[in-house]
Amino acid sequence: MLRAITLISVLFSLTNTWAGVGKVTEQTGPTEIVRARKSISSAVNTAVEMNDTIVTARSRAELTFDDATKVKITEQSKLIIDDFVYDPKSGTGKLAMKVALGTARYASGQIAKNSPQQVAVSTPTASIAVRGTDFSMTVDELGRSLIMLLPSCDDKTCVTGAIEVSNQSGSILMTQAYQATLVSTVDTPPTRPVVLTIDQANINNMLIISRPREISEEHRDNKKDVRTALDVNFLDRDFLKPADLDNRLDAFNRLDRNELEDELLPNVLDAVNAALSATQEAMSTTLSMLPGYDAGSGLKWRVDDQEQLGLTRYSTHIFELTVPKEQGAILDLQQDGIPVYQKINTGGTTTITIVQSQ
Repeated sequence: MLRAITLISVLFSLTNTWAGVGKVTEQTGPTEIVRARKSISSAVNTAVEMNDTIVTARSRAELTFDDATKVKITEQSKLIIDDFVYDPKSGTGKLAMKVALGTARYASGQIAKNSPQQVAVSTPTASIAVRGTDFSMTVDELGRSLIMLLPSCDDKTCVTGAIEVSNQSGSILMTQAYQATLVSTVDTPPTRPVVLTIDQANINNMLIISRPREISEEHRDNKKDVRTALDVNFLDRDFLKPADLDNRLDAFNRLDRNELEDELLPNVLDAVNAALSATQEAMSTTLSMLPGYDAGSGLKWRVDDQEQLGLTRYSTHIFELTVPKEQGAILDLQQDGIPVYQKINTGGTTTITIVQSQ
């Protein structure tokens, strides 16, 4: 009997461990939580779990994790909770999340204060190492990320910590409040930090669309360091010095060159045929996997390295669906009053019905 009670206690403990890692503490309108490919309508006090994706449309939301970490998400944003483990007795654990789109403001909790090396926050183009502080991330549809260090304030005072922004091309350290850096791609390093003059109320998606003046000026300065052919004044160069010209004529005579050996006319026909073949192959793939596909519907598709077919459509809501490449199904999507009906492969008997509305 004692063993049975112990086993039940262990199972209950494990269930709690893998259950909610935090909850929604603020919400201004419809917000969606995608969990195990199912859409859950969110509300204040709705629990969030590991591997949840939180998507806002015309609303804002705040998540509070069990260690008191807070993340505020603005309109048209997408946040993914990759990992969260927390021991309230020691105040340690680990946290991993990714801002895939839009704007999010992060405020450190106990994990970042006691185990900063265990906090991993990322965007499509950058990783942020947190050292117990606040910061914001704004990500556009191309993955470009504007990351800004913010002061952490309570009722008595404000303090500023530090964050390190990095990717495979470089890293920078920010220690001053309102310092910001722009990371355009994973192949370009973060720009040199500049201090922005900005009201915290204006930290939103417009920061990428309407780039702050300080960031734009720094971006222009960086471009000045890159010289191209247009930066060279060839009029300043003397290419026809008499001595040099005589030497060149002595070394090379026009009759020494057999122009029949030069490929003056590359086989353009082969290049055109190759392009047409690639286009036809792509069209054939589309028609076989998605019979009757209409690009005008706004439905986008791709096949990843794991042979998974991904379907997406963006409106005021965000629709994402992943199925095996060979699976047969019928997609019946009603998004903001617009119907999208698409057969996948042979269709079969499986119908996936999704309704997204205000």
